[in-house]
Amino acid sequence: MKKIILILACAFALTLPSKLAAKTKKETKPAAVKSGFEKINLNEVNEYDLKKIPGISSSKAKALIAYREEKGKIKSIEDLKEITHETKSGKTSYDFATSKGAWTKSTQLLIDADIFTVKDGAAVVNEIALYKHMFPTPADINTASVKDLSSLPGVSKKKAQLIIDNRPFSSLDGLKDISYETKSGKTGYGFATSKGEWQKNIKILLNSGRLVCSGSKKDSKALKKSPGKKAPPSKAADDESGDEPSDESEDY
Repeated sequence: MKKIILILACAFALTLPSKLAAKTKKETKPAAVKSGFEKINLNEVNEYDLKKIPGISSSKAKALIAYREEKGKIKSIEDLKEITHETKSGKTSYDFATSKGAWTKSTQLLIDADIFTVKDGAAVVNEIALYKHMFPTPADINTASVKDLSSLPGVSKKKAQLIIDNRPFSSLDGLKDISYETKSGKTGYGFATSKGEWQKNIKILLNSGRLVCSGSKKDSKALKKSPGKKAPPSKAADDESGDEPSDESEDY
């Protein structure tokens, strides 16, 4: 009898570690999923990738590279306020701040989104991850307001109004059908080219899921999963930024 009890006790002792391990495994919390966004290193990123960032035009990108070549490494985000370029008329234009030292509105959006760093960070801009980070809540073309739609890069207030005037939509492809008459009497397209291809800035919004359509099953799921954060402030023109027009159509 004692031998039987001893054998059972040994068997229980051998299975105990595996049971504890299984219990521990069940209680372990899943690792947090990374968003994919990594801060952009201002000392490593090149001109091509700088232009992928909303609000940074070709002239701004060139000015930042020229500043690095002349001054060396950017030591602080505040150094962006010192970056200037000479206009065609020979005047000095500030690229990221006003002459009074305040951030321009487009730069303030980037500062608020905290996308820059001067050490470590990424040298290559992941546009999809960047747009999801900066604009966490997708805009539904069937319900979004002018303010929410025009907060997205490449969507002016006029384009936003075109969306509202032409809805409801059954899919995002409905945006390709939106046209208008320009001041010169020609036909302009707000979101696609005359060949039916998406305009570059609109294509990025679609690829990153920042523009969705509640009439589409796929986009309806995306809306349910989106975080309930407020949309960023609406874009506005900068007085001294040297920004280039973001819209590809004549009047829009």
